[in-house]
Amino acid sequence: MRKKYIYLILSFLLTLSSFSQKVTLTLTAIDNQNINSGPINLGSKSSASVSLNVTVEMPSIPGDNGTISIYSLSGLNANIVNGGNGGSLFFGQGNSAVRGFNVTLNAGDFNTSPAYIYAEYKTFSGVVYKSANISVTKDGANPNPNPNPNPNPNPNPNPNFKNTLCCDQTIRYGDRPAPIIASTVDPSRASASWLKIIDSKFPNSTYTGRNYSQDKSNVLITDYLTETTTFKRRLGIDFPFIDSNPITIKIVPTPIFNTIIIDGGTDANGFVEIMDSNPKQIYSDRASARVNLNILENPYHVPQSRGDSYASIDRYEWQYAVTNQGDNVWAKNWITIENENSPTLEYASLKKIPNAEDSYLVIRRIATYKEISNASNSIKVILRSLKNNNVICCDQNLAMDTTLKQIESPSTITGSTATLDNMQNALITSIAYQWQSQSISNGRPNQYGAWTNIGGATSKDYLPAPLQFVTGSRGGMTVETTYNYRRIATINYRIGSTNYTVKSFSNEANVQAGRSYSSPTLMVYPNPATSIINVESTAADYLLSTRKITVANVMGATVITNFTVINENLISIDVSNLVIGTYFINIEGTGGRRGGSGGAQFTFIKTN
Repeated sequence: MRKKYIYLILSFLLTLSSFSQKVTLTLTAIDNQNINSGPINLGSKSSASVSLNVTVEMPSIPGDNGTISIYSLSGLNANIVNGGNGGSLFFGQGNSAVRGFNVTLNAGDFNTSPAYIYAEYKTFSGVVYKSANISVTKDGANPNPNPNPNPNPNPNPNPNFKNTLCCDQTIRYGDRPAPIIASTVDPSRASASWLKIIDSKFPNSTYTGRNYSQDKSNVLITDYLTETTTFKRRLGIDFPFIDSNPITIKIVPTPIFNTIIIDGGTDANGFVEIMDSNPKQIYSDRASARVNLNILENPYHVPQSRGDSYASIDRYEWQYAVTNQGDNVWAKNWITIENENSPTLEYASLKKIPNAEDSYLVIRRIATYKEISNASNSIKVILRSLKNNNVICCDQNLAMDTTLKQIESPSTITGSTATLDNMQNALITSIAYQWQSQSISNGRPNQYGAWTNIGGATSKDYLPAPLQFVTGSRGGMTVETTYNYRRIATINYRIGSTNYTVKSFSNEANVQAGRSYSSPTLMVYPNPATSIINVESTAADYLLSTRKITVANVMGATVITNFTVINENLISIDVSNLVIGTYFINIEGTGGRRGGSGGAQFTFIKTN
């Protein structure tokens, strides 16, 4: 009986060990040379590029919140190596997962003997599992792992070339996969290209996604992905090719809500036009910038309107890429906008983008929470600058009376005479104007229409059509639609015997209704202004002279702080030294109205 009891214990322990946790670290290459066993010999080098595979096996499905990392161990010092932070490890619906790494080992990190590297898997609850160690040595002689077996410099590889990829991955929607590691080939001896599956087939063309790796032949680093994608590597430039095994990146739902919006109408290709005289911001509402902790714990959790738990995003970054009018650039070169880490991207930040004037750009936001990232939708924008003295004036807030169903008639929007900027040898032969309008349907949020030409509106100035009352959803009278207006100036000119044409867009002028039937108490004139602009108050209880008044540009920088007091309710500001453009007069809300503290802001145009 005792014998059977011991046998059952041994059987139980054997069964338990066969389902225990296991982390396996496998060496695949050192400095682009294939090698499948340690130790790692740095020789006399200061650093080495090392490719590794890590397999984690768990007795049950662990969830996808654990993290995987590669550590160096020298004496008692353990640190994550360069490139060894693998972030979350995704098991999907299984109990094993594989991750490939391409790390850099610096000789200075291994100053004791013995020294090692190892893989560490840490569960969401903080339990740590480690792989066996791989020794790291420095014997002063450069290692010579398996050399390339093909001495033939012909770019068509012979069949002895090994062409394998590692490994399948599961990532969150909108996240970036870990680098896809291939068996090492010498790019001088074998032409390597990456293929992406399209319509269930691998096309005979290269994958042109962005690869940030210096070793593009042996490592593929893709962009953020939003759909399950399969890749393989092809060796050779002519048939017969040597194709690798396919690697599939599976997509599961993300816990990160990361949607961005911009107020503005789009053109036929979906681009929003932004003038430096009418700055805009790219932002998201609260519901579009948060983390669902229930989905973090279980990617297949169905979001609930009530009962789910949420957390805030840890950090943001903003990126832009240059595209074309049709936005059909397949391989976008995404560039991070420096020092922009807030949830909102202001216009001042957009102006930091180099050579952006009249360029077609796409902008996105990367949101990160606990090493999980998510790329937002892309906003397509065209950045334009006010130029060629093409300015119009001004915004109009029309008086309205819903009882009498009356709306004040708009005034003529005046425009300056367009000229050429800094072209002294140019002879202007003709100037043509075309006015455009953009409808704005009042709502939450407002709906912006596309810019469209106004038939017959080709003069220097334009008188807008009257606004109309409509019956609102609750039966009352409302002005459902207001309008923005702008002017396109086309200048034909000649330099020498050569003819040229240049087109410019004016600032925007808005016409809306909302003011009650009374005269405004604060006025700014003339507008546009060339040298002097006046600010006047007609309210008997308003002391304008005691207010702090400043002038700022569209970037938010204060450009004027001094003004001349004509009387207590009329001040004059010298704007002659300002460059052409749009400016804001800010009237601070303290010390003004007797018993009141309201401030105000006005827009004016500086012209020649």
